[in-house]
Amino acid sequence: MVVKVINKREKILEAAQKVFFQKSFYEATMDDIAQISGIKKPTIYYYFPSKIELASQLMEINMKKIFGKINEIILRTDNIQVRIERITDFYIDLLGENSKFFICLQRIAYDFLHKEDSKKKMNCFFEALLKRQKKAGNLFGEVQLSSGKKVSGNIFLYSIIASLGRVAFEAASQGKPPKKEDLKDIKNIFLASIQ
Repeated sequence: MVVKVINKREKILEAAQKVFFQKSFYEATMDDIAQISGIKKPTIYYYFPSKIELASQLMEINMKKIFGKINEIILRTDNIQVRIERITDFYIDLLGENSKFFICLQRIAYDFLHKEDSKKKMNCFFEALLKRQKKAGNLFGEVQLSSGKKVSGNIFLYSIIASLGRVAFEAASQGKPPKKEDLKDIKNIFLASIQ
């Protein structure tokens, strides 16, 4: 019986990701999700009381996977340059394989930020991520820039991810996958900026 529950949840989440990719969060409807998933709308509402809850769950699951992998990379080496290389390579591969997923996440986030109730939900989600990270400590440590200034490794890491995500979003908004060489150029810029 539990297997059916997991399969229905996963089917709903997969369908929602497809719908949110095709349409913006606010244009997407639970009817669209029901049609693609093959699951009746009352059942969808049983698992996810609102579209915001559904989108939040989708974002949380995927962000946990991403941050989990990044934490794994960080714990494997103390060398900042190796960390940056491995994290950016992981992220570049992820963007190449799943550019639709990233567009979906960005669309949800963009739409969320334009409504007060969903903004609160997003803030709660990111606050929870931040608390989890603070408990683990500053896993990335400090990064010494080529100028000699030290900056928070977490800020440095977020800057890399934001830069890579922006390039991927720009390419995807033109209906193209991101160019791997553009993403590698960003990696090289960040590598060149540290000592």
